[in-house]
Amino acid sequence: MKKYISIIILLSLGAASQGAFARDLARPLPNWIDPARERADGRPPVHYSRAAPPADFRIPAEYEPVSAVVIGWAGYTGMLTAIARGASGPGRADVWAADAPSSISGVPAAHYSQINAPIDTVWMRDYGPFGISAGQARVGIVDAVYRHYQYRRDDDALPANLGKIKKIEVFGMQAILDGGNVMVDSKGSLFMTRRTYSWNSNLSQNQVDAALKANFKVKNIYVFEYAGYPGEPADGTGHIDMFMKLLNDHTVLVSLADTEPFKSNAEKAIAFFKDRTAPDGVPYKIITVKGWDSGAWYTYTNSLIVNNTALIPSYSGHARENAQARAAYEAGMPGVTVVSIPSDDSITSGGAIHCVTQTIPAFTGHNPSGKDLPFPGAPAEDGRPVTVLQKFENVDENLPALNQLKNSK
Repeated sequence: MKKYISIIILLSLGAASQGAFARDLARPLPNWIDPARERADGRPPVHYSRAAPPADFRIPAEYEPVSAVVIGWAGYTGMLTAIARGASGPGRADVWAADAPSSISGVPAAHYSQINAPIDTVWMRDYGPFGISAGQARVGIVDAVYRHYQYRRDDDALPANLGKIKKIEVFGMQAILDGGNVMVDSKGSLFMTRRTYSWNSNLSQNQVDAALKANFKVKNIYVFEYAGYPGEPADGTGHIDMFMKLLNDHTVLVSLADTEPFKSNAEKAIAFFKDRTAPDGVPYKIITVKGWDSGAWYTYTNSLIVNNTALIPSYSGHARENAQARAAYEAGMPGVTVVSIPSDDSITSGGAIHCVTQTIPAFTGHNPSGKDLPFPGAPAEDGRPVTVLQKFENVDENLPALNQLKNSK
């Protein structure tokens, strides 16, 4: 897209830093670099920790139990407030908010933590902490190098600062990685786009894969193209969360579009999962939902799953599409609570709900609900689920299919 800037202007080492406009709540910085307001400092990345996690740690899937949702108060505060309410209410998780007010309306004080650490932008998914756990007995944080580290130093430092504040051990990944390009299941599979390799052009693909496996303890890495590949990402990010979402270990939601390059990109993703058996032994179920390019890429896969609650985007003037998206999540996650959150403002800057949140896994002694959290998306006991390619374009016409999917689980 023409609106996305493909050339980053690098100025001298003595140029002004990026912070002048970074925390302007009325004018938040986009997911990509804004050369009119940001300057590279020319310095190498800071590695806050060089230790890799012990062997018993792993990165959980998003649909596994969550103890806390991390956000950064740097713009779109109405959306962030709705996310915090959904996460702490039906999501039964704590909310940790960086550079935020002392309280957020509608969020219980017992489940809210103000994180006194500076940040530059709202895009917590990309620079924030990768939560890992050791059998949910304890948690840790993996701190990768943020892609925009030369421009957004406070963002890049947030995982280390959060670890200090919350007394969580921080492990360092010696590679550049945005969290929006990381999607994992509970069986050791990691899905991402080829953009991760381009960020780490100084490393071989094998070296990048080795870093991911060492820090996240994943076994298999599956790499997809992104819309616009091999050129500039058409959605402004090239992240996997802009067109794909795992709802459980064997159900994937894919965002379809009628126009290129989004159309063929989705078709390739569907082709990958079709007729493939997931690591849990169940054939993948593929559910599609509409996406569209209207000067920005509008997608419903940029959502957050918190303890079987799905916080999904909604867009004004698109009531039909919003309803279809809700139906798709309900079909893919039987028993899910769906909370729709207006995301009109943030999506034009390169992201929605997933892009502004990160999660900390549940761990012993830190369960906000006081109950054992269920593991959503487990296979049906009779093993009957089969691959379904279902497109939710007409809610009324698909109600029988939705009910069938729910009953089959």
